[in-house]
Amino acid sequence: MSDKPFPWRTLLFISVAFNLIVVGAVAGAYGAGVRVQRDAPEAAVTRMPGARAFIVAMPSETTRAAMRSKLADSWVESRTARSTASQARREAFDAAAAEPYDVERVRAAFARLREADQAAIGVIHDDVVEAFGQLTPAERRAAIDALRRARPARRAALAPAGDLAGEEAAPVRERWQERREEIRERRRERRERRQQQ
Repeated sequence: MSDKPFPWRTLLFISVAFNLIVVGAVAGAYGAGVRVQRDAPEAAVTRMPGARAFIVAMPSETTRAAMRSKLADSWVESRTARSTASQARREAFDAAAAEPYDVERVRAAFARLREADQAAIGVIHDDVVEAFGQLTPAERRAAIDALRRARPARRAALAPAGDLAGEEAAPVRERWQERREEIRERRRERRERRQQQ
């Protein structure tokens, strides 16, 4: 046998250095904005920026107002598609929670959910396509560059509101309601001040 002890310190140093390199690479990639993108076409719904990003990306105030109007119209137009998607989401989660677990039933429910989500977002995308058609090539490039830098839209919650535990759901709704009331009150006060001037 060898008289040299096992090089624990050397192994520990190598392990710590390797872990620091991995953590640094992950943190650097995250900080640089690297996003993992899936090849599935339905993933485009979750990667697309939200409506506010489309409005902000417009180059001038007049085009922003036109985009705001188009998106408001498409929001109204897509109401039935959005409610269908919401119902499909509930059905998919109910199918996944049902016992005995039926793989084909759950797979079909999630397929219907993807189709419903695509239909709901399709209405908005059609209006965005029309709005892009009214821009000059330079304005369109600037808007698309802004949208590429925008964060993906966030879904408030995948589960229906009733699925949250009773104690958790009520305070969240109450806080949002209180916040909305505060904002409405501030707006009323500003309007009254402007009218008095």
